[in-house]
Amino acid sequence: MEQQPSSPSVPTEFSPLAQQEPPKNIGDLSKSYDRATIFFTRWGAHVLDHILLACFLIGLLSLGISIDKDANSLYFFILAAIILCSYYVLLEGLTGYTIGKFTFRIIAVNAEGRPPGLWKSFIRSIIRLFEANVFLLGGLPAGITVLASVKRQRLGDLAANTYVVKVKDLNNVSKKQTTVLAVVFSITAVLSIIGMIFGIIDIASRTPTEEIFYSKDKKIQITAPSDWDKDSSLHDEADIEISNRFSDKYVLVLSESKQDLDSSFTLQDYTQVIEANIQDAVENVSIDKQIRTVVDNQVATQFNAKGEIDGIKLAYIVTLVETPTHFHQIMAWTKEKRFESLKQELQKVSASFREVK
Repeated sequence: MEQQPSSPSVPTEFSPLAQQEPPKNIGDLSKSYDRATIFFTRWGAHVLDHILLACFLIGLLSLGISIDKDANSLYFFILAAIILCSYYVLLEGLTGYTIGKFTFRIIAVNAEGRPPGLWKSFIRSIIRLFEANVFLLGGLPAGITVLASVKRQRLGDLAANTYVVKVKDLNNVSKKQTTVLAVVFSITAVLSIIGMIFGIIDIASRTPTEEIFYSKDKKIQITAPSDWDKDSSLHDEADIEISNRFSDKYVLVLSESKQDLDSSFTLQDYTQVIEANIQDAVENVSIDKQIRTVVDNQVATQFNAKGEIDGIKLAYIVTLVETPTHFHQIMAWTKEKRFESLKQELQKVSASFREVK
């Protein structure tokens, strides 16, 4: 029987069923990923982490508002800041995961394919503050670096010599650990969301409160919403200084005894002096027409002014009150772009001025 020549064998490397040889190291594994796929996977994990952190912060804010303004509340918020900063350092350092990474089935590892450890995780987290900050270019630097780098690393990965890879590509992942983390992360996520819901309900249902701020000698006072606080950095000679720096709201009170002035000095004279001082201190200043008003049952003048200090456009409400023994200057201000929305509140705080009987 004539033997037919055997057909040439198909090389294994071209067989559609042949398995590719696994990468020699983690760097090669990371390098093998499609740029767009790993970018969007990491981005999704990043967004989920920030959503859960935001939920936690809202719940924390509600709890913080419930605490009186004393030393204990300061310790509470310091502890909260430590917990937030530790989120990435501890979780990624010890497990390689955050809740976002675990959900999207990716993991941060060192060159040996193990969790990075606390030091490498600390390096990654410090650099994350700049390259993946939602308030600083929205994490754009990290995204660009992941897309541009050969091994799909952001700057923090490059500095710490770490990689973010898919969990399915690692052989040393413990199923028991995965189960435990799934339970812990699920409970944490649910509690964060519940905390946010109750926090929003609690904050929305609160009745706004007010606080009275006194001068050091307790002779004058001013009343402001509870989101204001003392601020000793506004003016060296101010008798009362309060602000809400987050909302750019500021008020100070300067009092001058009539004993230090000529007996013929009037409220109009005092107003002209204050206007001149503002013109000297503020650039590109414009001052509106004075109006007569009443504060603490005493005659007063008030005017608005706009100008610039160090290139920042500001708007002022200046109220000048004459009492039997003093002239009082109440200066309220904010950034010009916020003036219309805050004008009513600034006027109300200024009008709350009282001499303590």
